[in-house]
Amino acid sequence: MPDLYFTAGAVMAGVLTGSAVVFGDRDVRLPRIPRRGWLGAQIRLAGWSETPERLVVLTCAWASALAALMFGAGMLLGLAFPFALAVPAFLVAVAWSGFSLRSAIASRRAKLARELAPLSELFVLELGGGGSALSALGSVTLQLDCELAYELRRMLIASQVAGAVSLESRLQDYARDIGIPSIASLATVMAASREYGTSVAPGVRALAADLRQSQRRDLIRQSRRALNHVLFPAAVGVLLPFLCILLFPAITTLHRSLQ
Repeated sequence: MPDLYFTAGAVMAGVLTGSAVVFGDRDVRLPRIPRRGWLGAQIRLAGWSETPERLVVLTCAWASALAALMFGAGMLLGLAFPFALAVPAFLVAVAWSGFSLRSAIASRRAKLARELAPLSELFVLELGGGGSALSALGSVTLQLDCELAYELRRMLIASQVAGAVSLESRLQDYARDIGIPSIASLATVMAASREYGTSVAPGVRALAADLRQSQRRDLIRQSRRALNHVLFPAAVGVLLPFLCILLFPAITTLHRSLQ
């Protein structure tokens, strides 16, 4: 029976490793998977260039290969039930892929939010020249070399086509998808300017000030967290032994006197 387990694990590892190599090729067509739209949206939010099918297949392949490796390790260790190592390894590998995807989404969202503050400030300066909001925004997106400027320029160009969706609606949809309310605030300011003829500059200036204050608060919070990460190990590793050495004579004297 152990030989049968070992042979099955080796065959599974070889098949899955070969599948990972074959399906790693972008030209291979894979069957559609359920909930492809949701997974595709998550991949786009993360900024990855993978397809949902390839991501699922690659995740299952390397997770199964890791499970087969742990199965073989269990066999070498002489475990009576080697699947006790293989199943947790498979689940951990799949969970790690999901965690990596969520981390990539959060990192990209934070990066886009950081890029919005300088873009808004430069937008205010361009509006001071007396041009329209759309022309000022187009000039700003051409001057900045960042992902958010590229996305805004793409939406601005697409909105200029006759009969296309307006830039404000595109900004609202993009803000909802990416999860950055500040972009929705920018769209609201521009929509109010279009409908009521008000100036865009005061709203954008207030938005830029709020973004800078939010970044300042985040920086203070991160500084405090970093300080705590430094002080706590120092207190445990340095201060506590020092107090023990300092109080040891007094404690021993008190102990002798009580005896």
